[in-house]
Amino acid sequence: MTNALIYMLVKDNMPLSSTEKDGFNYFIKKALPLYKVPSRKTITKLISSKYDVLSGQIKNKLSLVESITLTTDIWTDTINTRSYLGITVHFLSLCKLNLESVVLGVLELDERHTSENIAKWLDSALQEWGIEKRQIFLVVTDNGANIKNAVTVCFGKDKHLPCFAHTINLVVQNALDNTDNIATLINKVKHLITFFKQCVSASDELHKVCAFKLKQSVSTRWNSVYYMLDRFINCSDHVASIIVKFPKGPTMITGSELFIAKEIMHLLKPFEAATKELCAQKYITGSKIIPLMHCLIKKIESVEVNGVVASALKSNLSNNLQTRFVQWLLQNPSMQLKKKNLELRTDSNETSSHNESSSEDDPDSLWAVNKQLVSKKALAEPSLNVNEMPTDLKHYLNQPTVPLTDNVLSFWDIHGHIYPHLKKIVDLYLGMVATSEPSERLFSKAGQVMTDSRNRLTGDNLNKLLFLGSLSVNDWQLE
Repeated sequence: MTNALIYMLVKDNMPLSSTEKDGFNYFIKKALPLYKVPSRKTITKLISSKYDVLSGQIKNKLSLVESITLTTDIWTDTINTRSYLGITVHFLSLCKLNLESVVLGVLELDERHTSENIAKWLDSALQEWGIEKRQIFLVVTDNGANIKNAVTVCFGKDKHLPCFAHTINLVVQNALDNTDNIATLINKVKHLITFFKQCVSASDELHKVCAFKLKQSVSTRWNSVYYMLDRFINCSDHVASIIVKFPKGPTMITGSELFIAKEIMHLLKPFEAATKELCAQKYITGSKIIPLMHCLIKKIESVEVNGVVASALKSNLSNNLQTRFVQWLLQNPSMQLKKKNLELRTDSNETSSHNESSSEDDPDSLWAVNKQLVSKKALAEPSLNVNEMPTDLKHYLNQPTVPLTDNVLSFWDIHGHIYPHLKKIVDLYLGMVATSEPSERLFSKAGQVMTDSRNRLTGDNLNKLLFLGSLSVNDWQLE
């Protein structure tokens, strides 16, 4: 019972003092009259003991893994103005049937965030968890110069992979900033939303007639302009009818501007879909990058727009996407597939998503834009002489394409013995993640733990709580 209690406290981000609150103790007394709730100090000791046991088990598991992908980032706790380095690891399970992710936790930082210091902290974390550098396949981070240099110092340049979601976000942001009249329109919408956020009377009026709340754009949040416009357009009729009642309020956008906003939203929708597809953590994403980007380029080209502003934005999006995609490939040796084995490129279409949105039959899906793009033959290098291909590669390319709804790991578990050489390469790339989103989620979780009511929580205890909270019931061995 005590283990289950600790699991609840850790998993639900509950303060350890919850066990001393009157309501909790009354409930326990009624539900389990004979159970004595441990004190806060006892629970703290039990959490430390549980951490020692479970971290030891994870260390043993990691020691048996051949290829590991890391994601890492730095987060600053605004309550106590303390900085932390977060690290997550991703790898194929020993049975090769599923992708596993583990939060190694956070390391409190007490020095400047230079590349040398970050490299030192990363090296220290690896030693603590018994991970050897030869096991590291890739390290995924954002585009910050200090953390990129740190990865180069610690692991080598060829081990760094920039977060592809950040790359997509830069494509969108750059196109929005460099297209005439777009910034003006977006600012008008933002001012309207700010007015409704700050004016209680206007907000109350909107709540009476509209079931949705307006969303504000935040520059650091991916796709936030898309979400803002989507919600604003849905509520635009109600916003227009309410804003006229406030003479000192901002001016409502015109009908032509609303039309432009709708076209902008349609152009940004594929980028939002691509980001969501690549930010998953429980299914394979790394091998989706290249085919998904081809589909995204084709999707943007197929979007029909009529206005001059939207046409200019479409052109900027398409040009920026292709330019940054090529640069991204050239700057990342691990993804330069023309210089490496062709097997990697031909396999990347077979990445399965256990996500219902990833359907070839959905006309709005990125994958449906051009089904040839996700066929092995379309992704193969056209200039490669078939006679020069290894026999198992030729055989693999002649097989039917695996549907996106199928589990690619199951495919390779069944057919791996037929393509033993391909299997070794596939295992490396199927275990990687495409973005640093796991680190972003880790810091979101840290923010939920480190609240005003828990501002005295030490870095060591925060690290233990985040690690334990990331584990499943099976890992806790409660059942």
